[in-house]
Amino acid sequence: MIQAGLKSFMSQNWEDLLLLHWPVCPEGMRATIPSDLILDLHEGEAWASVVGFRLTNLRISPFRFLSWNDFLEVNLRTYVRDKGGRKGVWFHSLDSSDLPAVFGARALYGLSYFFSKVTFDWEGGGIHYRSRRKPLQGGHTAYLQAPVHRGGDEGQPADSSLDRFLLERYRFWARRTLCDESSSAVVAHRPYDAFRVEGACYRGSLFKAWGMSEPASAPAVAHYCKGFPVSAYAPSWSFSMLGQANQR
Repeated sequence: MIQAGLKSFMSQNWEDLLLLHWPVCPEGMRATIPSDLILDLHEGEAWASVVGFRLTNLRISPFRFLSWNDFLEVNLRTYVRDKGGRKGVWFHSLDSSDLPAVFGARALYGLSYFFSKVTFDWEGGGIHYRSRRKPLQGGHTAYLQAPVHRGGDEGQPADSSLDRFLLERYRFWARRTLCDESSSAVVAHRPYDAFRVEGACYRGSLFKAWGMSEPASAPAVAHYCKGFPVSAYAPSWSFSMLGQANQR
């Protein structure tokens, strides 16, 4: 549980989430995460996901009266737990269309953010995300698409054990520069009301950037979710400095 009385310092909305998932070789994936984290498996399989979404209505304490431009993100992630059994996400990379957000997230959390050209649109009866990093950051690209009708709830509700394994994650880990251990932070939001999507596709080089093979097939599982409000907490290292604990 989050420590009683501990307040979030950031609020935001995640909207139009498109989440594409593949089972991957556990041995290969273990080599891409820090040694102080354990790969979280579902029925013996590791999973990797590419996720696109819109981040809106960002507010940061103590200046919540100041508005922030909405922006887009595309991330590559896998599923981990720490030695205490707490489950969450390890982000291999996060591409963002907002430069201040990139600097802030890198400095505060140690997340692998990259300033990228990211676009989002509804066209041809589907949802599309495209991202391209700047050439000095490798120029890596991602294209995500799924035949989803705008604003519609359709398809099979995402309520299986695998769906919950992939979606219901309320902690992430990162490694700050010059630190020899990972730190985590908590996000809080209502459960996903996602549904499964058929016919989704991905093209790009996000996996290649980490020395992994790009998926050779369509995602084994794909989800769409209209979105929800999110509260975010400061990283655990900052609470440790204050003699507090960021627990969940």
